[in-house]
Amino acid sequence: MYEKEKKELLDICLEMIKHDLVIGSSGNASLRVGDHVVISPSSVHYTEMTISDVVVIDMNGDEVEGTRNPSVETPMHLEIYRNRDDALAVVHTHSVYTSSMAVLQEPLPPIIDEIVPKLGAGIRVSEYAMPGTKQLGINVVEVLEDRSAALIANHGAVCLAKTLKDALFLSILLERSCKIYMTAKQVGTPIELPEDVVEDEQDIWEMMKEF
Repeated sequence: MYEKEKKELLDICLEMIKHDLVIGSSGNASLRVGDHVVISPSSVHYTEMTISDVVVIDMNGDEVEGTRNPSVETPMHLEIYRNRDDALAVVHTHSVYTSSMAVLQEPLPPIIDEIVPKLGAGIRVSEYAMPGTKQLGINVVEVLEDRSAALIANHGAVCLAKTLKDALFLSILLERSCKIYMTAKQVGTPIELPEDVVEDEQDIWEMMKEF
């Protein structure tokens, strides 16, 4: 079942490797299809993963199809889907600059115009929780309010969207934005966008998430 969606997930996982968003089997991705979730397996290197390794679960986390265990971060994916109707795809990354920000537990302020309409007005950091726990999912959902991305304390980042392709793009944008921010901090103090501009661009984010 869901062969097309499984192939799409596999392709996105390989793109995550290509863009240095993950290494080995780190990170994960999923796609919601009705009452089911197509999700990457646990502990399988993306370069070795096949369509038959991809797992299908229901919204309770019970396995519907597959021979592998679903991603250890399944509770986080399910928590996002239960709380965000606009989330049909989730990409969780361990890229260098977003993870560095997560280790610093430093939020990404609205410093460039391309961030806010796509990701939201400043990307928050979730409170720390053990990987693979429901609490981690709860903490992430809290900081995802009115945002399409979050930094996960001492861990990495997550982005949500209507499609896996868009969630991947947002992950790339987030990593690039964190790199810009950390590079700028080496020279001086990054200047945030004017408050009225941030408000207007947040309105654009609100409109865009409906499409």
